[in-house]
Amino acid sequence: MPAPERDLSELEKRIRYSFQNPEILRTALRHKSALEGKAGACNDRLEWLGDAVIGLFIADYLFQNYDRPRSWLSLMKAKWASEECLAYLARKIGLEQFIELGRGEERSGGREKDSILSSAFEALAGAIFVDSLSYERTREVLSEIFCNEEGVEFAFLSVNYKGLLQRWCLQYFSCLPEYEIVTAGDNSSYQVVVKIQGRVVARGEGKSKKRAEQEAARRAWERIMGESRSSRDGQCI
Repeated sequence: MPAPERDLSELEKRIRYSFQNPEILRTALRHKSALEGKAGACNDRLEWLGDAVIGLFIADYLFQNYDRPRSWLSLMKAKWASEECLAYLARKIGLEQFIELGRGEERSGGREKDSILSSAFEALAGAIFVDSLSYERTREVLSEIFCNEEGVEFAFLSVNYKGLLQRWCLQYFSCLPEYEIVTAGDNSSYQVVVKIQGRVVARGEGKSKKRAEQEAARRAWERIMGESRSSRDGQCI
């Protein structure tokens, strides 16, 4: 069952790309449930291709724009390519309005499922790549969707460095990180240090205590991931 009738040119306007072969776009939007035993193509193959295209785009963008350690790049790549993030971006362009579903999937709320939305988004990326025969053109379209304030902000805010640091400390040293305010004032930002087993590992600054702690945790995490983990005899750093 298709979504409420809409001209697919509306979707093309939203993503700023016009398909030379509209059938490729229709296939990208066709969930396997829509076939219901009938002959035809669903978006599985385009989803597979789009997964690779998006992975390359994210790796390329992060490498070119952020001079950060490999651990940070890997973490952010995983976040940007996650089902949650891709479904969020799909909703940003209203992709759920254009997906073709089977009756059962429609009744079960498939149009709102992250798994279906993220798969359709990957299929859309694959379709653009096939239609344009150009990674550069595909990159331009994806950049418009990913690399604006909302897209980047979502990916960054989804990383809980305090949680990552806490789990790491518990796993390797059976201790919890401690956060201590160094300076705070009405008109100044908070400065916080994070300690592990009583030793200062990193400092952070922010306009609130929470933000300062997150920044300290981020710096501590990047430092730890950038160093050798050969020392596991009870000394933290």
